[in-house]
Amino acid sequence: AVIGEWLPKKNFEDLNNLNFSLKKNDELVQNGNTSLMLWKIDEIIEYVSKYFTLKIGDIIFTGTPAGVGRVIANDKLIGFIEDKQLFSITVK
Repeated sequence: AVIGEWLPKKNFEDLNNLNFSLKKNDELVQNGNTSLMLWKIDEIIEYVSKYFTLKIGDIIFTGTPAGVGRVIANDKLIGFIEDKQLFSITVK
């Protein structure tokens, strides 16, 4: 999994209404919003915390929107939250 730049929670008015997207070779392949998640972010953290001790820097992977596909060498992936680009990589 690619993890981009970290952004402070305070930068966002509503974590449960964030747009995110992924481009592969300049084509939009994934486009979602946190409002479409089955559980709110705080609910996920609360649930996971019952079974695991979470510490600053821990990451909870929850799934992905439609658009999952094969990635091959030389594919360029660019990830966004809202309109901010958080990563750009070329697969080796």
